[in-house]
Amino acid sequence: MNRITAHRRILAAALCFTLPFGLAACGDDAPDETTQYVGEAASYLTAAEEDGALGADAVADTDASQREAMADEDVTGLETEPTDDGKTCDFSAYRQVVVEKYDDDGDGELNVRELRELKADVGERRDSLRPRLAQLGRRARHWAFWRVRWAFDENGDGVLSSEERVAMVDAMEARCQRLRTERLEQHDANGDGSLDESERQAARVARRARWETRRQERLVTYDTNDNGVLDAGERVALRADRVEAAQERRATLLATYDTNGDGRLSTEEALALRQDIQRRIIEGRDAED
Repeated sequence: MNRITAHRRILAAALCFTLPFGLAACGDDAPDETTQYVGEAASYLTAAEEDGALGADAVADTDASQREAMADEDVTGLETEPTDDGKTCDFSAYRQVVVEKYDDDGDGELNVRELRELKADVGERRDSLRPRLAQLGRRARHWAFWRVRWAFDENGDGVLSSEERVAMVDAMEARCQRLRTERLEQHDANGDGSLDESERQAARVARRARWETRRQERLVTYDTNDNGVLDAGERVALRADRVEAAQERRATLLATYDTNGDGRLSTEEALALRQDIQRRIIEGRDAED
């Protein structure tokens, strides 16, 4: 546990020095339980909105049925046109959406009962994220969030401790800030630090263009009848290739991290991989190109 604690201190220090607006908790006081769970739900919304395979290397600790479910979710996302509103990533706005959804009495904060409902909806396992939370975003990506949560479950017990949850929320908030900065750099033409409607429209057009480029690349490979869409059978072929790619990536990761060669990652072996995924999340990698 000393190794984990040391890494937590390094992670917290990195967040404090890299975030210009004090997003991370840089003092000694841990956020209260409500703040933690609202932040976890906001982290899910952040992960759900992203393109790409956020935390994809968590595939190292999956079985065949999990990899197939991930492929199903990924194929659905690949074939769904983005509904980007052009705005920058705003973690505070995600938090507010969560609070408003669960604040049944409208007093602006979550009481014991309301917090209990949020905690139940967030869940801890891959199959326990409930529809009420999933429907807050424009799309549901349960497995994308499972991969992120796996990366921060450093002791591998399947449940995030308070410390692990705080680290995950801080990392996702840092990631959101980096994505926000990147989008402003790309589309804030007048340099006023925000996107007006014309700039948001430019951001929407750019994201759709990236999606269309990827779609055309898939059509070249999988649209065997050349009708411009992927039919059911063609999607099956795409899904099969996604499963195969996940299996190959898992084998590569095991070759790197499974030091005793038993075909699985122990808690100690998985720790280095989890921490590498954490770093990539904080750095904003696997985000929009």
